Amino acid sequence: MTTSPTLDQGLIHYYYGKGCGKTSITIGHIVRSIGRNFRPVLLQFLKKHDPSGQKGFYYGEYVALTEKLGVPIFQYGDFNFIRSDKQIESQKKNALEGLNKIQEVITSSDYDLVILDEIGSMIKVGLYESSQIVEILRKKGSTVEIIMTGHEKIPEFEVIANYVTHLQEIKHPFQEGIFARAGIEF
Repeated sequence: MTTSPTLDQGLIHYYYGKGCGKTSITIGHIVRSIGRNFRPVLLQFLKKHDPSGQKGFYYGEYVALTEKLGVPIFQYGDFNFIRSDKQIESQKKNALEGLNKIQEVITSSDYDLVILDEIGSMIKVGLYESSQIVEILRKKGSTVEIIMTGHEKIPEFEVIANYVTHLQEIKHPFQEGIFARAGIEF
């Protein structure tokens, strides 16, 4: 059995912006880490895989990561995008469960790489305060790498992160009436 290597120092990344590719970047990090025998975990916020594709999105990456690569994924979201205050209210239980899971995984010795996908968006919609997340991040194990994504610039994340990348959309097929395509965008 191969043992998991340990990083000398775990750093923090924040990828944000309206441009596409943030989740894809994290998946690339997951694949790379598996190639080095690291143990990744993915926490996704405001997303929920629908195996039937009837109520929401069937996320191809969910299937590939969980079924083919054995990556644990924890999702704290709904089948649909949040568009109203009522939907935000309905997400409060998921948000609390997600917050507890963040604390659990980043202080655990079970994972080397922790992905917090759309954590910045949870702050944007008011389900988390940036100070809550920063406080939790300060408790992470010294060798745990954290990668966060979101749509908005979160100044507190810029301060605590070692890597900050802003993805800016220049052109997108949606502007031409081409919607997200299975196997490419989800």
